[in-house]
Amino acid sequence: MSSPEHAKDRAEARRRNRLAAKARAEQEALGITPQAPASAPQSTAPAPATGGLGFRAALRSSAGRAPIREDLAYLPRLIRTRAFVLPLAAVVITTVIALQPGMLSSNIAQLAVQSILLPPAFVVAFLGGMLTRRGAWLIGGIFGVITYVASAIVGSSDAMSALVGGNPVKGLLDGITANIGNPGAMLGDIYGVAAAGILAGAFAGWYGRFLRAMSPNQPTERDRRRMEAERRKGKR
Repeated sequence: MSSPEHAKDRAEARRRNRLAAKARAEQEALGITPQAPASAPQSTAPAPATGGLGFRAALRSSAGRAPIREDLAYLPRLIRTRAFVLPLAAVVITTVIALQPGMLSSNIAQLAVQSILLPPAFVVAFLGGMLTRRGAWLIGGIFGVITYVASAIVGSSDAMSALVGGNPVKGLLDGITANIGNPGAMLGDIYGVAAAGILAGAFAGWYGRFLRAMSPNQPTERDRRRMEAERRKGKR
């Protein structure tokens, strides 16, 4: 094969790879698992490694319609994944530590309460949203409510005696516990923290899709096993 024809084949292969990568990124943005591509005939020209999308293409493909119904149906499986379990463990551990007598006098404990427990729980919502490929907004909303309950538990406990007046953490916790016993105010607080958590989780989900679209498409071990199983099934 002459050099111009060889260069033309390589350019065509790069164009096909870019289109395929863009299609996969758009499917992931909509919560659709990309189908394994059918085996293509062998080409004499070596196919170059598939790279990520450009910045603008990745930005466009990472935004899309929120598959609300599909995410709600996925919720029973979502709460069994590490995207839910790891943030929940962080919240539980921080709550237990904060409830220990005198522990809140420590600056480290106050920082942990402020970062992890106090709504809208941006840290745990962002962590959960980055660890899942779908339902990130659900993770954020759930942890907005969970951290509100945990903050109310700490704020109404005897552990608050370790905080002096004027402490910002004490002021925030007192603001949460002040509405305990008032159903209307509590519902308003829960609605606010859930909405803020949903926004934080949705941002984390978008950012994760954006990073995956920008990065080279390297299949995970789970994807490789799935593709191998489908290949073997196709041979039968």
